[in-house]
Amino acid sequence: MRLDRPVLPLYYRVFKALEQRIESKQYKVGARLPSEDDLCREFRVSRITMRQALGRLVESGTVVRRRGSGSYVAASAASRTFRGITLTGALEDLFTQVERTQVRSVSVTERTPPHDVAETMALAPGEPVTVLRRVRAFDDEPFALTTNYMPLALGRRIRDVDLSGTPLLQILEKQLGLRFTHAEQTVEARLADDDVADALGGKFGDAVLYIERRMFVTRAEHPIEVVRSYYRADMYRYHIRLVRRRRERFAWGPDKP
Repeated sequence: MRLDRPVLPLYYRVFKALEQRIESKQYKVGARLPSEDDLCREFRVSRITMRQALGRLVESGTVVRRRGSGSYVAASAASRTFRGITLTGALEDLFTQVERTQVRSVSVTERTPPHDVAETMALAPGEPVTVLRRVRAFDDEPFALTTNYMPLALGRRIRDVDLSGTPLLQILEKQLGLRFTHAEQTVEARLADDDVADALGGKFGDAVLYIERRMFVTRAEHPIEVVRSYYRADMYRYHIRLVRRRRERFAWGPDKP
């Protein structure tokens, strides 16, 4: 049985659902939340579970409790606007991201990559690669945990000292002469395990955005680099503009830069 995705406690799921309602202004600042009994009936949970969920909202400063009156949306909830990074579908966005963030920690090792990475990169069985692991910060807060897999011949040309002050993309293109032509990117929602939560300053089970990129150079059939990143969901969002591809049918696609 695979246990690669943690199961969220019931109270935490209720907490996140209520938090999203507040963020979307379904419950506005100063508004009284439904009673515990009403919420218990709606979410079909026990009073103990609901109190845990509401307690988490109080701890985060999103909700305040008034004895004998109930729970209310705190004034501080109104100031919680998005303050992270918004990216589109252009490859140049990768440069924008690294230019606006700072490297908090770096590690470089040589080891056998996960099986699916080795298969994607068309490596020989047991062939090791250079693995770069970095935690990046935005506004002095952990923002992303990124792991890069690349051939040893390429990774050994990168100096550890350069990784703290120079974006990896800049090192690969300007110093090592690579020219990335395109990237394939997959974005999905995941839950933080202990390793990811510790790196991003969060908690086990926190919602994160998982992004995998496969980086290609001219005429390459297989990616020369595989990048796997976990982003704090409250500090990263992805924006894309869709346009009609054909007028005669209802089909949408990303706008070309």
